[in-house]
Amino acid sequence: MKQDSVNIFDQNWEKYDQWYECHPEVYHSELQTLEKSLPDRGLGLEIGVGTGRFAAPFSVPLGLDPSLNMLRMAQSRNIKVVQGRGENLPFQKETFHFISIVITICFVQDPLKLLEQAHETLQQSGELIVAMINKESSWGKFYRQKASRSQFYHAAHFYSVSQILEMFPKAHLEFKTAWQTLCHSPPHIHEVEPPQKGYTKGGFVVLKAVKK
Repeated sequence: MKQDSVNIFDQNWEKYDQWYECHPEVYHSELQTLEKSLPDRGLGLEIGVGTGRFAAPFSVPLGLDPSLNMLRMAQSRNIKVVQGRGENLPFQKETFHFISIVITICFVQDPLKLLEQAHETLQQSGELIVAMINKESSWGKFYRQKASRSQFYHAAHFYSVSQILEMFPKAHLEFKTAWQTLCHSPPHIHEVEPPQKGYTKGGFVVLKAVKK
């Protein structure tokens, strides 16, 4: 993660965490979509775990993040935490059955290196789950428009789904499935939006790939 992003999240971790309380329809739409791809067993890691908002509901046991304040909150949600960056994972090769990266990919300096590191750390046929804001969606455009006024997103670099899919084979990962939500225009949704298969319409897209 870029250092200016690390500093922002470390200084504003409470505001970040409170956002999910203020936007429950968006949050639970994302959780339901993530649930479609996350394995329900095995040793898992979330890279960019933040305050644990996505790891804790699914009992992902381990989280990595560069922000100490975010990690303290994640730890309070019963997640074992490690301080570090996804581009340089401090774990042995072939450790995890699955790795999740939720939103984080838009904040890292080198997303391909992040995927390569995930590949090395996954066991053979291990699963990588990348959940992202799709740059080409109405939500991607919305977040890009407000980036200059947002503490959290001004340093973000959003990607299209096709850009991430092009990186998968370079990192020796094979794309398997995709689920999406937030198919209606932002910023307001008034009920939880069920996940749909595919990735062409959703603002929040979850891609699953397998280690070759």
